[in-house]
Amino acid sequence: MAYFKYFPIINYDVRGTKNDINVQVITDILRRVRKKLEIVNHAYFDQYFVMDDDTPESLAHQMYGDSTLHWIILYGNYMTNPYYDWPLTYFDLQKFVNKKYGAANINNIHHYEDADKYEVDSTASGATAITNFVHEETLNDAKRQINIIKPEYTQQIITEFKKIVIE
Repeated sequence: MAYFKYFPIINYDVRGTKNDINVQVITDILRRVRKKLEIVNHAYFDQYFVMDDDTPESLAHQMYGDSTLHWIILYGNYMTNPYYDWPLTYFDLQKFVNKKYGAANINNIHHYEDADKYEVDSTASGATAITNFVHEETLNDAKRQINIIKPEYTQQIITEFKKIVIE
């Protein structure tokens, strides 16, 4: 099932060069669907640790036998942006940190933490310096543990998704 196949079609006015209006029929891709599913019990999910070479498409193929069901992987984890909600590969993380902080600043101190991983002042006893790169790597690694909706519930997800999108 293609993700946008069941989204509503809308008329979209396009202004021409001389202010004449052309109406085009397009898919309403701005329609957002949040997890309203009846499947909220953790018994319907398996835990999965995302590896560097995993993508939503590869996991959908592995778990459901259909890479076009990648949206179920994202949907089950409240991910709306596959570029920023999905964990970056180590290579992409390095590029991201370089761009965000500048190559010369990736090892600058972002903050300090105590032994319990709480952010503290640099003068606190046992404070450990956390660099910009380590900070971003920690945030990225927190995205690696995801829920995978068990295959036996995919048809129910698809059915409910169609109803929600059409409403």
